Amino acid sequence: MHVLVLVPALWITAAFAADGGFHATQRDRGTVVELSVANPGDPATPLREGHAAQFTLSLRDETTGRPLAGVYPNIWMLPYRNAGADEPKHCTAAVASLLTGGLTSPAALDLNVFYVVTLNSDGTINVVDPHFNFGGTQLLAMIQLDKPGWDWALAAGGDRLFVTVPAIDRVAVLDTVRWKLERMIDAGPAPRRIVASRDGQHVFVATTKGIAVIRAADASVVATISAGKGEHDLAISDDRRFLVATNREDGTASLIDARAFSAIGSLAVGTDPISVAFSSLSGMAYVANAAGKITVIDPKRKKEIAAIDAEAGLTQIRVTPGGRFALVPNPVENLVQIIDTASNRIVQAGTITDGPFDISFTNTVAYIRRLRSESVDMIPLAGIGKEGAPVPVVDFPAGEYPFGKMPLATSAAGIVPAPDEDAVLVANPADQHIYYYKEGMAAPIGHFSNYGHYPQAVLALDRSIKPIRGGYGTIGILPRAGDYDVAVFVASPRTISCFRVLVQPDAALAAKQRGLPVTIENLTANRVIAAGHASKLAFRLTDAATNAPRASIDDAMMLVVKAGSTWFTRKMLTATGDGRYETDFTPPDPGVYYVYVGAASIGLKTSNPYYLTLEAR
Repeated sequence: MHVLVLVPALWITAAFAADGGFHATQRDRGTVVELSVANPGDPATPLREGHAAQFTLSLRDETTGRPLAGVYPNIWMLPYRNAGADEPKHCTAAVASLLTGGLTSPAALDLNVFYVVTLNSDGTINVVDPHFNFGGTQLLAMIQLDKPGWDWALAAGGDRLFVTVPAIDRVAVLDTVRWKLERMIDAGPAPRRIVASRDGQHVFVATTKGIAVIRAADASVVATISAGKGEHDLAISDDRRFLVATNREDGTASLIDARAFSAIGSLAVGTDPISVAFSSLSGMAYVANAAGKITVIDPKRKKEIAAIDAEAGLTQIRVTPGGRFALVPNPVENLVQIIDTASNRIVQAGTITDGPFDISFTNTVAYIRRLRSESVDMIPLAGIGKEGAPVPVVDFPAGEYPFGKMPLATSAAGIVPAPDEDAVLVANPADQHIYYYKEGMAAPIGHFSNYGHYPQAVLALDRSIKPIRGGYGTIGILPRAGDYDVAVFVASPRTISCFRVLVQPDAALAAKQRGLPVTIENLTANRVIAAGHASKLAFRLTDAATNAPRASIDDAMMLVVKAGSTWFTRKMLTATGDGRYETDFTPPDPGVYYVYVGAASIGLKTSNPYYLTLEAR
């Protein structure tokens, strides 16, 4: 956590937002801070509430003019408060509160977050903002598919998520900026495995008709490539030139030109090929079949260059970052075999009990889930590669139930790296929880409920501002119309700046909101509460037409429903002034509760789309 030292700053008055977006420069303690906020589709249009905005930040040394690289800026949008001559102090105090998790000045938009997305067994996708540092979470969206998803891939710079839904022969296209289902597209029958090209411009989908190619920008199917029969696994080379598809029924692997979208060859790889991976170091593809044969393919020469005999019963082959080693988990023989891609030989084998079946990597560690255990095994990558030496293995608990207690109907990963350095997210389906583990710890340092759903797979979407050409950038959805401070903080070299930005109303959005008599603002700080104990819930009701607080609504009440059960209760709310309404709520049992606000006298139904999600523990 950052510690903020209050140091007087040199300050230049910020510019206001112009009709075509916002652009301004400030100087603080030797750093030139330049901020632009614009509509990513049309920079000439005004900044409007509910619309996407591209935030671009440039940082330069004031003396030399050189760009500052390798720094980690933080950006928030805060409701503007006219502090006059005290503006620098107010900006510094606001940033200090945000860095320490203060709730007195909550950000209207936080551009320093990552989202945890879960692919659930019931055909839903949850999007959660995890607050591991502060003991709570927030369910941002729950997207309902017609049937359970099988696999997924992020593309278009992370702005679109493609999910295969084989039971209805469709691929779901999700907008990850607004978190909504855009459309369902027909890419072919029974789509399952899906991978994105390295540049994010296309996704490749394995169907029973072949390999469909979808352009990420407009979600259109631009080609279908022939392949062999049977279920397919897919892997794409780091140079984006080749795609390899296994054909389980045929016992072959199809070689595909990933740029021309055409088949260029097919090779026999033995009975029942089930997994394929590329080594970025050697450029070779490694195809593993259930009988234990691993075929090494040179896609440039379209030929097999080696065959490796592993143990029968393997389920997967995965290559380490950098491409030097391939790891093969085997739940039948309870071992993991390690292949050196430089020599194409098995150089080590380590015993891992309880059915190792799924491997993921950070830059320094291999993480292995086990079918008959809730523990995750870790193999430090620095300790592998010495032929015949023991494989170093340590573990940590990730839940109460084994990972294989529930059927796993997905090929997507259940462990993924977190955007934080040297940390992972682990999905335990039977637990209905996601665990956050940081390397070097004896146990996860955080976890949260998946709101009553069984997470089959997990991914992390980093929405924080990050390096782009010419500086740093990200996209966010602008908050409601009004004046805001865009606060910028850099830890080293220490820089704090606040820019005043105007967000204009959106007429269409306002018309949509007029369907409700009031806007409902949740004022409850803690979303995780104690089961069996009273917690105070608070809301503010504001007139939708005038934005004035609605006071003295005598019949304001709340409806609380427990997820996954028939339990519910209603309680009256007490007006405390300035449109604020409060009551106490005691959850009878641990679980997830949804809270709706209503008032019949003003036409506010509890079936309105705004609700608060609470987790009782």
